[in-house]
Amino acid sequence: MNHCWDIYAKQLMSLGFGHPLWRPEPCLQFGEIRLGDVGYLREGRFRFLFNCMHTAEDPVNAPRGVPSDFEVFSPPDPMLTQDLNEITQTELHSKSLQSLSIAATASAGGTSASASLGLRYQCGEESGALLMLKHPGHKTSLDCGMYIRRYMRTHLASWCDFANGHLGIGLQEQDLIFVSGFVKTSVWATAAFHNSCSSAELLVAGGCFVPSASGEFRVSMSKGTNGSVFSRTGPPARLSAPQSGFAAANDFDQCVFLQYYKAKRRKWRLPAVMRAAAGHHVLEYGPDEDDEQGYPLASAGSSTTSSDEGINSFHPVSIQITVT
Repeated sequence: MNHCWDIYAKQLMSLGFGHPLWRPEPCLQFGEIRLGDVGYLREGRFRFLFNCMHTAEDPVNAPRGVPSDFEVFSPPDPMLTQDLNEITQTELHSKSLQSLSIAATASAGGTSASASLGLRYQCGEESGALLMLKHPGHKTSLDCGMYIRRYMRTHLASWCDFANGHLGIGLQEQDLIFVSGFVKTSVWATAAFHNSCSSAELLVAGGCFVPSASGEFRVSMSKGTNGSVFSRTGPPARLSAPQSGFAAANDFDQCVFLQYYKAKRRKWRLPAVMRAAAGHHVLEYGPDEDDEQGYPLASAGSSTTSSDEGINSFHPVSIQITVT
């Protein structure tokens, strides 16, 4: 089955900004995504376990607790970087979509019909995805990969025990991720489709994302036979707010792209911590310069892959950074 969140992530991953989240909104219980969050991905959203850059007594960790051997991640120089306006485009789409034009669309309501403007895309493949932003996307990230790898090697097993033994979730070590960066915005719309043919057209109409358009945001497909189209928008309160070219600083809490480290296991190798790489780059393994034992380390730009599932060892975490 083609889940909308899987289609969306797969289609937009190659943009290079990080892992595309189908559900960018903050968690109702734990708030927005923060640097140092440890958790896992589920159905297009990030699921929070604890934050390793705050103390065990911090309000963000107090409700659920922390692993038994918890230590605050506090590198000498965390190299925090902030890139305002990392994404300035109002729309980002997969390579399978080609923008055609702004077209007039008709919609019927009761006995009257109204016309509005819509965006048309030619679908060159069976699947595709689209992200629309009302305001720019701002990037925040940690640039201290060596410290993150060391920290994960030390604590990964206890994180898994915490998730399973204490919370009963049922995760494997390679499911756990360390949030090292993100791109956040204020108002967004996501769309994904899967069609039985590769010659359909996608039409986006209404909402605050289409110039001079009125009505609710909607996505539809034409010239397709058995197509499935999925879309989401948010947050609802900001969608209905008066049109403005500005957003308050605290409104940029919607995480559209997530950058992280995760463990990947390979047969006959010690486990390694890998950083998810941008685009279609595949990770290459070589000596880990932060580890005198020579555990495999991931780096972007390689041309080889490995799908081996592994034994009780972990290798460099690969941070997947996708751009939308």
